Amino acid sequence: MILPHKSFLLLAFVIPLFSFSQNEFLDYGIDRKNDTTYGTIRNAITKNGLLVEKNPKSTENRLMFRTHKLRHYKKIRFNDDMYWYEKPSVTDGIYTQSTPRIIPEDSIAKRFGDFINVQKRLPDFVVTKTNDTIYGKFRDPIFWKFHFLDTDNVKIKIEKDHIKAYRFNNDIYIHKEKRKATIFDKDGAYLKLVLDGRITLYEYEHIYKTMDPTTHLPTQNKVVYLYIEKGEAALLLDGFLNKKQLAKLFEDNQPLVSKILNEEYIMENMYLMVKYYNTMNRESL
Repeated sequence: MILPHKSFLLLAFVIPLFSFSQNEFLDYGIDRKNDTTYGTIRNAITKNGLLVEKNPKSTENRLMFRTHKLRHYKKIRFNDDMYWYEKPSVTDGIYTQSTPRIIPEDSIAKRFGDFINVQKRLPDFVVTKTNDTIYGKFRDPIFWKFHFLDTDNVKIKIEKDHIKAYRFNNDIYIHKEKRKATIFDKDGAYLKLVLDGRITLYEYEHIYKTMDPTTHLPTQNKVVYLYIEKGEAALLLDGFLNKKQLAKLFEDNQPLVSKILNEEYIMENMYLMVKYYNTMNRESL
């Protein structure tokens, strides 16, 4: 079949645009030759982080995915934030091979393994139950409790009966009633807003006290849990969800379900899944 000239031109434009739009729902890495590889970042909490790339030529006899070590990249995009590789400091008692980056006071740094993201600090604020926004500054927490001072240095307590949301270190926190993450957890807490839309994604840091086995001194640890809000309830995402259970969360978006069942996305890539769902479902309205 011979396509008319106009039809050929239309296809030539549509295919690259579709490909570009799919890359918006992926992480990527840029190597030292400035080549870009798209995929999903996994093993994020370990030093063996990987960028998993779907093999476009995969067949029954070829691997479906290629894996790339993150340390081979000079820059990565992870969950829509850009991170730059920073060679870790190595000290032998006499020499230090690299100097840690100095973060200006008007900036905030987020670290991801050997990568760093630096962004300008936004003003802190709280939002009251009556929807008044009060600007000021959070002080370092004392006994794991925040202290907020407004512009007149008046202290404001962060309590759910008075404050429904706040911004601290550029992140928005909203008070939500939720399922307990652990037996001794609270039913309600301030959750960090990660993504907003038809499905809202939150992070929750559960901080607990424990005893250091070496020093036998009290210390604190934290575990991060994910919650999604689809409707009114904030649902706790179990880290051990299998791919069929994960797909059920997005059952009204079959292209996304297919990607989950094909393991193009796994639990670690919840940000990308929610972004895909919210974007595609918004466009289908």
